[in-house]
Amino acid sequence: MPHDRSVRPVLCTFVLLAAAVTLAACDIAVNSMHGGRAKAEQAWERSYTLSGADARIEIVNTNGTIRVEAADGALVEVKATITAHGGTEEAAKEALAKVEIREDAGASSVRLEARYPKTLGRQGVTVSYTLKVPKSVKVDLATVNGNIQLTSVQAAIKAESTNGNIEGSGLGSAIVASTTNGSIKLSVAGLGEQGITAETTNGNIELKLPEAAKATVSARCVNGGIAVNDLRFEKTGEGTRRKLDGTINGGGAPVNLETVNGSIRVGRAS
Repeated sequence: MPHDRSVRPVLCTFVLLAAAVTLAACDIAVNSMHGGRAKAEQAWERSYTLSGADARIEIVNTNGTIRVEAADGALVEVKATITAHGGTEEAAKEALAKVEIREDAGASSVRLEARYPKTLGRQGVTVSYTLKVPKSVKVDLATVNGNIQLTSVQAAIKAESTNGNIEGSGLGSAIVASTTNGSIKLSVAGLGEQGITAETTNGNIELKLPEAAKATVSARCVNGGIAVNDLRFEKTGEGTRRKLDGTINGGGAPVNLETVNGSIRVGRAS
């Protein structure tokens, strides 16, 4: 069960109905000059205790960044900043009141989804998340307009964006990362058996592996180049500027990398 925590003292109570938390005019900061429009912001915070081998947290977002960092302890801690814009302060606050973060929380999984009327898109509603998760908790992240950043996560990762970059460091398990307009930059401390898949359309892919990592690499690009440096790499079959297959340290976990407009670089992690 989730345990509610407040970022700072508040003057009203959140009501949880049908697994949906509506963010009304509570603890709102208003800035009347932000790019010529009024801006209203609100903080949202939760913590969860998850158990089981398949413990996971899922974030579904539209506009805003998602940052995840592994931490010691058993709690999943979520902080979000909800921002809405309007032509006036009152319009910004009214827009903010229509935003909700829907919670679906169980013993082994949590799903959070930011929801608001489509008409508010013109007013620039964003929800930015910062999470701290136990190293054993899997993460499933999706945003449309925003970057995704991951630090030291050791469980399986799925990260998807449309207009944004995906970056990760110190990762240690299976990774699936995809975006359309953005680059992917990953540095891993270890490879899971399921390996790594990284795909983008307009952007570069940079992957750094441990020197002793065992991997079987398949890399493809259309407009760009492919290179593997500072690792024991052997080509299998014909390698070209746009297509490269081979093994690192004799082969192992699959590493599949693909972009259309961009380069692919595989190297050694520091």
